[in-house]
Amino acid sequence: MNKKRYPFLLGTTSYIVPADIIPNARMLAPLVDDIELVLFESNDASNFPSANVIKELADIGKSFSTGYSVHLLTDKKAGAIEPEERKAFLNAAKKTIERCMPLSPTAWILHLEGIWNCADNEELDLWAERSCRVVESICSVIDKPSTIAIENLGYPWHWHEKIALRNKTSLCCDVGHLWLYFTGCWQDYLVAMLPQTRIIHLHGVSNGKDHISLSAGNNAHIRTFLEIVKRSDYNGIITLEIFSENDFNESMEKVREIWEQLH
Repeated sequence: MNKKRYPFLLGTTSYIVPADIIPNARMLAPLVDDIELVLFESNDASNFPSANVIKELADIGKSFSTGYSVHLLTDKKAGAIEPEERKAFLNAAKKTIERCMPLSPTAWILHLEGIWNCADNEELDLWAERSCRVVESICSVIDKPSTIAIENLGYPWHWHEKIALRNKTSLCCDVGHLWLYFTGCWQDYLVAMLPQTRIIHLHGVSNGKDHISLSAGNNAHIRTFLEIVKRSDYNGIITLEIFSENDFNESMEKVREIWEQLH
């Protein structure tokens, strides 16, 4: 049994077995402390939950003392230049929040896409202004802004630090993204982010590919990551952001194996 094994809450995504959200929740709830609901809605496909699905998820969570985090939809960019795209993102985000609110999510994961590593200062300032307005609007429909966790992507995380501080949100530290995009300074970034971090995304990275089993990733990096987590007394959520049963089983075992070695 992995539940309550660690000082942090260990979770994974709602897409581990090739089935809908409810079968995944039923399988995972006895095994993990938190389930990240990965939602999508497009003209071609949608898994946006009905009110009945939310009620069933709540019942499953209550039965096994399992929480839920919600990844806000990412088909539109929150920090896009085009006002219509930002409006579409906001509408989708608010719709998701309203539907999922009965679950009392541990975190709402937010991407502030619409900026690139090569952006100049003017582009960066404009993106920050656009993104801040979006975050303010999302905060207006949530009782606790700290449950909103802004995730680091392919740009330096401190680009959205001021946005988080201004709106009193938290951070989602995707350590896999740090390994992928900031190999040389990932430890410094992690340590700096942790005090504001509500949820961590953990997944293997190898040969430019991420969201794979930890067993296929860099074992030394994973060990160093867990050492930092232990040293920092981090007690938030660590989500294994992977998407297959084999990757899930291997990653759970890898965390257990390394954590026991640290004691």
